[in-house]
Amino acid sequence: MEKNLQNHYKNVTIYDLLTKLNFKNIFEISRITKICLNIGFKDANLEKKKLINIILLLKLIINQKPFITKSKKNNIFFKIKKNSIIGCKITIRKKNIFNFLEKIIYFILPNIDKINFNLKNQNILNFQIKNVLYFFELKTEFIKFKNIPPIDISVHTNVKNNAELFILLNSIFLLKK
Repeated sequence: MEKNLQNHYKNVTIYDLLTKLNFKNIFEISRITKICLNIGFKDANLEKKKLINIILLLKLIINQKPFITKSKKNNIFFKIKKNSIIGCKITIRKKNIFNFLEKIIYFILPNIDKINFNLKNQNILNFQIKNVLYFFELKTEFIKFKNIPPIDISVHTNVKNNAELFILLNSIFLLKK
């Protein structure tokens, strides 16, 4: 059984993009290629318990094991040494994209004030979730996830210009210019 958003994408969004952008072939249609979630955490080497909570949080939200990110070089200003743990990230692809996007649309976006477009890199939509407790999986474990840093979400597409990006995301998210 297909999810609602995946069904909407196949039946409505694809035909909407075909008619508005005058594509000749269905394989030229722009689509969401991946979604990256990132939680940056400067003091991960000092506070291992908080790092474990961040890993557990990402695993609960997406049902995928997160990848621990390490610094590539020394940074004196942030007091970070080379190869120290600075956060976690997950890349979501294929069918999991629609599952995660449904969670975002139904539970998270009504609570977020502002979504920022990254117009320099024309095929990415970036936004941040400051309160992690909007996810319904985490409401029962309030104490563990109370002081978690914000989650940065990047929605990557394969569009060619900003007009295509806006039409694609507007058919899914219903965005305003």
